[in-house]
Amino acid sequence: MRRIAARCTRRDASGVVGAEVLPFVVLVFIGGTLVFAQAWAALDAKIAAVAGAREAARTFVEHHGPRLGDAVHAATDAGGQAMSGYRLSGSASVQPVGTTQLRRCERVTFEATRDVPRLALFGGRWSPVTVSARASEIVDPFRHGLDGRAPCGQ
Repeated sequence: MRRIAARCTRRDASGVVGAEVLPFVVLVFIGGTLVFAQAWAALDAKIAAVAGAREAARTFVEHHGPRLGDAVHAATDAGGQAMSGYRLSGSASVQPVGTTQLRRCERVTFEATRDVPRLALFGGRWSPVTVSARASEIVDPFRHGLDGRAPCGQ
């Protein structure tokens, strides 16, 4: 008897990716890249806002001199410079939160906000994402140059 060798030849298209799937894959890749880039920009802005708020609070409590206006101005300038060091686009601001007083044992809080422009595909009509961060410090109870006693221990 003769043995006939079986040949493996496929005549159907099963298991083959068609050309119609490739544009879908490209669109998913581009969309994922844009979402990742937007998330990265927001994370960068958040890191800059944290640095700005922390620097503003620290500058305020370490400011030399009893004048409140000078301390707030120096703190907001220092926070703005800290955020500008990250070289990000979008507007930024640093402001004190609540009533800020330059007294011993007083807790001061500063908030830094930064706008992150959205990656727009269709003309850039979307509003920016705003990220913010807060930092607080306590004025040193033994600080030189301030009047009164330290009420921290009471």
